[in-house]
Amino acid sequence: MKIQNEWYKEAKKQTVETLPEFVRHLTEDYSHDYGTICHAVAAAGIAAMYAVNNSPTGGIPGFQAGCLMWKAIREWNFQNNKTGLKILDYDNILYPQYKASFISISSEIWESVKKEAQNKINQNNDKVEKWKVAHDKWVVDMEKFKVDVVEWQKQHPEYPTYEDNPKFYEHLGFGTEKEWDEETEKQESGFMFAPTEPCNPSASPNVITHWQSIVNGNVPFGLKIEEE
Repeated sequence: MKIQNEWYKEAKKQTVETLPEFVRHLTEDYSHDYGTICHAVAAAGIAAMYAVNNSPTGGIPGFQAGCLMWKAIREWNFQNNKTGLKILDYDNILYPQYKASFISISSEIWESVKKEAQNKINQNNDKVEKWKVAHDKWVVDMEKFKVDVVEWQKQHPEYPTYEDNPKFYEHLGFGTEKEWDEETEKQESGFMFAPTEPCNPSASPNVITHWQSIVNGNVPFGLKIEEE
């Protein structure tokens, strides 16, 4: 983490002239793994923003800085968000005046949520039956999976109990370079992986019920509407 912290420090010093070399340094002078590439991309992005702000046309104040932060967050990971976003600073739990931040949403956001719930219903109403079939199949597949795991464990008593460390017996979904190397070693050694757990459908009738409840005006999760 020490070198990665240095990347972030150096990122804030970048100018339009120094930025290309900084990006080259991050991308060519290191062999990244699953984790370090995230730091490299983040540092490069921060460096680009600082480079522009350090130029003659930069020098933005705090309010504009907050605006560009949300632009970066939305355009990077939340392009399809319809109802709004919020960052919770849990340090604020230390201060009683921030209590409402953790138990309520604004009336404006609530109206957006209700509107989007109705949109979701309108867009997906014809798929409810398909979701129900998929969900019912998943329930059956999960029961079979549980039986298969028990049978697999009986056939491999030399292995510790599956329930103690299920990830050790399952195929790797994603991981670091080191974890992928270990996965390859296990495969080449003839390691017997456990049966594959079936994927839960991305949406189920419970989701539709939740949407309809919102449209009906029921505020979820015990939240309170904060009147503005």
